[in-house]
Amino acid sequence: MTRRNQANWYLIVAKVVVENVYKSYPRRRAEQELAPVTAEALVPSPSVVQIEQSEQSSSRSSQVNILRNINLAVEDSEFMVLVGPSGCGKSTLLRLIAGLETLTGGNIWIGDRLVNQLPPKERDIAMVFQNYALYPHLNVYDNIAFGLRRTLNQSSVGAIRESPVHQAITKDRSGFSDLVENLLVGTTRSLPKRLRYLSAKEKEISQRVRYVAQLLQIESFLTRLPKELSGGQKQRVALGRAIARNPQVFLMDEPLSNLDAKLRAQTRAQIVQLQRQLGTTAIYVTHDQTEAMTMGDRIAVMNRGQIQQIAPPLEIYHRPANRFVAEFIGSPPMNFLQVQFVPPLTIAHPQFRLNLPENWAVPLQNYRERSLWLGIRPEHFNLIVPGEHHLSVVVDLVEALGNETYLSVHLTEEVDSTLQVKIPPDRFVNIGETIYLSIDLEKIHLFAADTEESLLVKT
Repeated sequence: MTRRNQANWYLIVAKVVVENVYKSYPRRRAEQELAPVTAEALVPSPSVVQIEQSEQSSSRSSQVNILRNINLAVEDSEFMVLVGPSGCGKSTLLRLIAGLETLTGGNIWIGDRLVNQLPPKERDIAMVFQNYALYPHLNVYDNIAFGLRRTLNQSSVGAIRESPVHQAITKDRSGFSDLVENLLVGTTRSLPKRLRYLSAKEKEISQRVRYVAQLLQIESFLTRLPKELSGGQKQRVALGRAIARNPQVFLMDEPLSNLDAKLRAQTRAQIVQLQRQLGTTAIYVTHDQTEAMTMGDRIAVMNRGQIQQIAPPLEIYHRPANRFVAEFIGSPPMNFLQVQFVPPLTIAHPQFRLNLPENWAVPLQNYRERSLWLGIRPEHFNLIVPGEHHLSVVVDLVEALGNETYLSVHLTEEVDSTLQVKIPPDRFVNIGETIYLSIDLEKIHLFAADTEESLLVKT
């Protein structure tokens, strides 16, 4: 799929497909109890039984399974967000796609190319790191242009995409070899503008750098060194360096984690706007579920080296696949209470009983007299007068934020059962006060006590 953007570049976007990917690392030698296993033994069959057997044996082997059975397809021009807690494997997956790590098993496709054995420079990707990775001795202009100069010199397929200017480069040598041309450009770069030598390649680079600087609103910083920039400005320069290369795929590994909250929100919106404008396929890694919800076309939620759910943000929020996804996505997180299902449509707790709507009849037909997890988001509680089916709770903490108020409460008969409740900002309660809550039955979630899978999603 080929597009043309505002700067007369020819943009090629690519689909990224990850097929049955596994990644294992050797344990430290001091912890090894057995001899190293073979590479073939590290790639179990995707069947559930064999994966479980592999997980049980991994604790006794010399390998640690970081990623297991990862399957992911990122469409052309899609903004995919990988989200999960620290150590879940999301950055490792990104590095595998970039070629910075080697696969233990599986395949990775970028466009129509299998890239398992390709080095990073041949994958036509650009990566933005958490620590900016700018050259301290180069100004902003040269930091952005650095990758372009290397790419053009190597005649990479990911360079100028056969634009009209690029076609003229091969015809406008004027008797100079590449070596002499690059020498003239380098030695005259610090001279006044009228004395500099600009080759056709350098003119193309200048056009590209200034267009990117305009997109990112850093035109006035082009002559500054990185040490003269703020954190947000450095991050925009790092983004500019990636954008200027015009890659098929952007990979971003927690690029906003070093910024303060206000600047993070501003830069987050800017990244989304740029990706929409450029139309490039993007994979973004974060542990911040707010970033995931506000940035991604789709979200892949990861935990313990496996993908738990892939879906658009609101679908993940309203229809989580399991208890982990329900608890991880949402701030404050979803509340959970253990209840007993009593046919035909009642769930019972020592402090309350709820009669469920008819749409729960089919999902619950195989769970007669079994324990379940009842999930309720903080905003789905309502303050109400005392009643038979209402929860009696004691207020432990009040967090008044101005536009909303959050309460930390516990059930009157279960001190250890802590709940988070959202109430209107004009409703005042005191710590130690007993209040009564009703539950919006149209918004509840039920999860199997053994597998922790959502009953509604299973149907």
